[in-house]
Amino acid sequence: MKTIIRALVLILALSVVSGCSKKSGPTAKYKIGFANLTEDATFFADVRTSIDRAAKKAGDIEVIMANNRMDGATALTNAETFINQDVDLAIEFQTDEKFGPAIMEKFNARKIPVIAIDIPHPGAVYFGANNYKAGLIGGEAAAKYATEHWGGQVDKVLSLELPQSGDIPAKRMKGQLDGIRKHIKIADRDILHLDSKNTLEEAQRVVANVLNTMPDAKRILVVTINDGTALGAIAALEIAGRKQQAAVFAQGADASARQEIRKSGSILIGSVAYFPERYGDHLIPLALDILEGRPHEKENFVNHVLITKDNVDKYYPGK
Repeated sequence: MKTIIRALVLILALSVVSGCSKKSGPTAKYKIGFANLTEDATFFADVRTSIDRAAKKAGDIEVIMANNRMDGATALTNAETFINQDVDLAIEFQTDEKFGPAIMEKFNARKIPVIAIDIPHPGAVYFGANNYKAGLIGGEAAAKYATEHWGGQVDKVLSLELPQSGDIPAKRMKGQLDGIRKHIKIADRDILHLDSKNTLEEAQRVVANVLNTMPDAKRILVVTINDGTALGAIAALEIAGRKQQAAVFAQGADASARQEIRKSGSILIGSVAYFPERYGDHLIPLALDILEGRPHEKENFVNHVLITKDNVDKYYPGK
């Protein structure tokens, strides 16, 4: 009988220790809210999938997903929903700069830490693009193409931008233009700044409109904020019968861009990779560092590579 009692006491003690470990140890459960910029483009779907995969790999983490629908007001509502659901940390992917402070005010009031993807939010830990460097890579590649194929002569540069997102994405565009101008002389009047709204459809519309104003341009460089806007520009050039007069350089290198790059005769010459399918592999460990009080950087950048037809299969074999 004494042996049985001792065994029961030992089992009870072990269960209590196990319970304490579950609550306070490295396997503690965290609730993380992830608000994606949109679900309407490959890049953002890749980010979401990578976060979900990395969270499952890490273990006892619950990720609550939301869609910001590329709208600041929706992002603010999603932030309020995360707070009501008692998230331990929020990962924000939203590009309307003027809503960043309001979103952060809500999270700060509840002492909920935030990681901001690609667009900084005041006080949040940053993860994402090194925008100027990524832009410079693309711009120098565009200049090299113009030098090798057009003798360094460029009639027009179309810069498909996203002004609503403020200074940070603007650095991406500035890097592209600086990269071109490091090697090629082009007048300010021949650089056309277009608001792409970050969508394929709007990019196609604005490029179609501007092509009508420049009938004599035969050597047109197009640099873009992302892959979708690059595909929109290509569509407009194709409809206008002017594909052979242009070379397009994108940012992102998502699956849609890689498919286009692989096409014979494509005018999407290159896209600077951000590797969104790897975002979660960085974001989830970073989130755990923040939640568990470990040292971490306030700014965390991805490594960028120019993807072309010559190396696409090296970085993305079969994808």
